Amino acid sequence: MIKMNPIARTGLSIPSLTFGGASLANLFKTLSNREAIDAVEEAIELGWRSFDTAPHYGSGLSELRLGLGLRDLPRDDYVLSTKVGRLLFARQRPGLEAGDFFFDENPFDREYDYSYDGIMRSYEDSLQRLGNRRIDILYAHDVGTYTHGKTDQERTHFRALCSSGFRALEELKASGAIAAFGVGANEEAILMEVLDHAQPDIFMLANRYNLLEPRRDAFFGKCAKHGVSVAIAAPFATGILVTPDKAQALYEYGKAPAAVVEKVKALGNICHQYDVPMGAVALQFPLRNPQVVTVACGIQSAEQAQLNLQWATTGLPDALWAALAPLGIA
Repeated sequence: MIKMNPIARTGLSIPSLTFGGASLANLFKTLSNREAIDAVEEAIELGWRSFDTAPHYGSGLSELRLGLGLRDLPRDDYVLSTKVGRLLFARQRPGLEAGDFFFDENPFDREYDYSYDGIMRSYEDSLQRLGNRRIDILYAHDVGTYTHGKTDQERTHFRALCSSGFRALEELKASGAIAAFGVGANEEAILMEVLDHAQPDIFMLANRYNLLEPRRDAFFGKCAKHGVSVAIAAPFATGILVTPDKAQALYEYGKAPAAVVEKVKALGNICHQYDVPMGAVALQFPLRNPQVVTVACGIQSAEQAQLNLQWATTGLPDALWAALAPLGIA
């Protein structure tokens, strides 16, 4: 049930399941290097062949650990994506610090840079951290108000991306250095705005298309009109859809509101009626949309790699989807 899906306007196809590398960078939990690399190597043994990361994740820690885990896998056997938009500079303060949910991250400060020069440098830096000769997909990471707020700075970053950043991505694709490019964000509005200024191949939409937020008709309609493929990240809504203790589960990287907990319980009751794990439903739901080519889920251990693959390949009855339809889940 893990199949290869073509990305629009490229010669690249991507597996429908992608290993999300944020968790390798001590996201909410500190891992040893050995634990992180074991998670990647176990995923490879199980058959995972698409991997996503970003400089933002642990200030480069995810890229370093993912690169070591992929080191012995032949390069043509997998799809690799990372992101641009943040440059890393050596932090002068001593010791390791926590930042943006990442525990004990690398000692680098982030600086936003969506310009031509910034994207070219970010690309080269990522190649070195990954220890890799090629990156298949580059996403401009975290433009829009979700990250930058409704500020002049948000517009400054977006103008930099549109005026010169996309030119860098287009040149990298034209040269064969990458196979596809796009934008990754936690909101669909900025992705739709991008389509008025550029011709990306693929978007990565995180946290906005899942069992709790199943309708994004305007977004997918515009993507279809422009021939843009979509990768969906965070299908478990930051964890609440698969965490056993719903009252303590994370949602939007914080404590879940009571109304969200109640909705998850209602979803769980339907899944229980059909004797299927909610993780399988959450993971497979986005792929029912023809615009979605892959779903990326965070992996922090060998056990998670095995469980998520199991969920991705679990057969789900048509009657289940019919029962979910009144909740807007098609």
